[in-house]
Amino acid sequence: MTQRRSVVVTAIGMVTPVGDNAEQTFDALIEGRCGVARSPDGGIDRRVGHVRTDVAAGLHPAQVRMMDRVTLMAQHAAAEAMARAALEDRHKAQCGVFIGTGIGGVSTLCEAVEAYHGVVPRRTVLVVPATMPNAPAAHIAQQLTSTAEAQTYTTACSAGAVAIGEAFRRIRDGYLDVAIAGGAEAMLTPVIMAAWKQLHVLCADPESGDEGSCRPFSRRRTGFALAEGAAMLVLESADHAAARGATPIAELCGYGVSNDGTHPLRPDPDGQSLAMSRCLADAGLSPGEVGYVNAHATGTLVGDRIETAAIRRVFGAQADALPVSSIKGAIGHTIGAAGAIEAAVTAMAVARGVVPPTLFFEPGDAQCDLDYVPGRARQLPGLRVAISNSFGMGGNNAVLAFRQAAGTRG
Repeated sequence: MTQRRSVVVTAIGMVTPVGDNAEQTFDALIEGRCGVARSPDGGIDRRVGHVRTDVAAGLHPAQVRMMDRVTLMAQHAAAEAMARAALEDRHKAQCGVFIGTGIGGVSTLCEAVEAYHGVVPRRTVLVVPATMPNAPAAHIAQQLTSTAEAQTYTTACSAGAVAIGEAFRRIRDGYLDVAIAGGAEAMLTPVIMAAWKQLHVLCADPESGDEGSCRPFSRRRTGFALAEGAAMLVLESADHAAARGATPIAELCGYGVSNDGTHPLRPDPDGQSLAMSRCLADAGLSPGEVGYVNAHATGTLVGDRIETAAIRRVFGAQADALPVSSIKGAIGHTIGAAGAIEAAVTAMAVARGVVPPTLFFEPGDAQCDLDYVPGRARQLPGLRVAISNSFGMGGNNAVLAFRQAAGTRG
């Protein structure tokens, strides 16, 4: 068997409801800022996590004609990551592209159907290339002029994490030296909001502005705030990064996946704990080595309880002292991009020794009884290893483990 190679994160790009790039996003999360607010679309009557930056800036109108908003956000995050990575053209040509998305170019699809029925004016847009789920991966690969593989994963809310995990495996096992991997989502339309309302998983708007909409693990939680965003990570073998003088942000050291096999909507603690255990085994880690869990925690009544139970199964008595937090109170639930954004935040948390808080947390649920890092970020100077949980509708679970890279902290 070929010896497994170490894989490191050398660059990150993000666009989220709290930041136009990775640094802004992480800083905003650590400062406890919330990006969930009223939508500029008057047809959306719930608070959402809306990306405010112009993700089409600098692009020719002819390009935009065939790109849905999800592709524009993916490209925005990829461009930042690639600029930070400073790869040579020869490396870009061999860079794999791995993208996760829950639904792809659904905004364009909704608009095209409405235009067909005369509900909205027709707009000059090439519907098929804009709506195909692999459009973000295809456009990023074309920007890189990459002849390596360009893959797309649509595993609902775990899609971004799965894309990163599959890229990790390709590099670890010697198929690639470098890849860009992540997730993107853009589904903030009145039609899609109505569809989510059918499932009764969206949070109610707060009675006052300072209470927050999405409140993971909290006694009065009512669901999640739908959001959009993207995150892209440049992954390299440690040897490849060292040869070109790149400084790692963190080491991506483990990836575990599982399927619940139980219900299309209700999560299962057995499946979630299995993914966490497989991730730790893949990384050669014991539960006692993990110093932080970035939870999937969407803010639904059942989901947060099940994830808490799954964490307890894996970590046992250690769970009581284990910091666990969710960033969905700050940015909302970005569906297919969630696993990528949360993985990026986890990698940066390991690099900096500080973890983001769970905003708007209120104790009182006896089944949510862990240390959820309420309200304020926490300095963890001894943090060496962290995991990021991503659990998708349909039962797909993916967990990523990050370890401090040598020399990133004193």
